[in-house]
Amino acid sequence: MPATMLAAAAIAGLYCWLIARHLRKTAAVDGPQGRLARAERAAADRLLAGDLDRAGYRAEMETLAALDAVERPLVVPLPEV
Repeated sequence: MPATMLAAAAIAGLYCWLIARHLRKTAAVDGPQGRLARAERAAADRLLAGDLDRAGYRAEMETLAALDAVERPLVVPLPEV
């Protein structure tokens, strides 16, 4: 059981590290997308540092998703007839 928990923690840590790495690469983007990427990176960094709990991280991601939906709405084309 402890080995399973250790493996799960290692996988979760690796996953968070990969997300933070991806967000750092996207931080160079300018405009609204870059601003949102920087905000997402800051939230991930605070989560990894322990300054933000899971519920707070989820709330920040929901806020960022709502802002992204307003700034860049998803347009789905109609099906062809």
